[in-house]
Amino acid sequence: MAIPLASRTVLAAAAVLALASSPAAAMAQTQPARPLAALGFMAGCWRGDAGTDKTIEENWTAAGSDVMLATTRYLDDNTGRTRGWEFSRIVADSGRINLIPAPDGQPQGRFRLTVSRPGEARFEDPTHDFPKRIIYRRVDPRRMVIGLDAGPDDREAREYRMQNVPCPTPAP
Repeated sequence: MAIPLASRTVLAAAAVLALASSPAAAMAQTQPARPLAALGFMAGCWRGDAGTDKTIEENWTAAGSDVMLATTRYLDDNTGRTRGWEFSRIVADSGRINLIPAPDGQPQGRFRLTVSRPGEARFEDPTHDFPKRIIYRRVDPRRMVIGLDAGPDDREAREYRMQNVPCPTPAP
């Protein structure tokens, strides 16, 4: 027996509605977007040499949402005092991903993510004085390199070789 066209249309619509209201479909609709997932390699606590008598510490939050936050401080190795500090954030917004560093709390540029591959992210702001590029590259599970430069041929580029370290915990 043939099913009339109108009945087939109603049955198809009912099947679509049933699938759309299934637990799997509901779960897919409620799962938060993770636009920064590829930057997860940056998360954690890092420490490295920042030049003569200076150490850099950088701590990034997880990449589980549309914002990652970081604190950075430069320590004087002789006195243990902070010589400089920075707040940074990476934000996914309007289809773009931007790194917004704020040395001493003052936003300095808006660096757009231009290269993203496994274990590497390059952020660029051609209008900024220095740096124009900030590059994070994971070397292995315990090491990451942060590069700052004015372009690929910059002779004054800086590179910080970071080691993954345990994140600080409050004293009891």
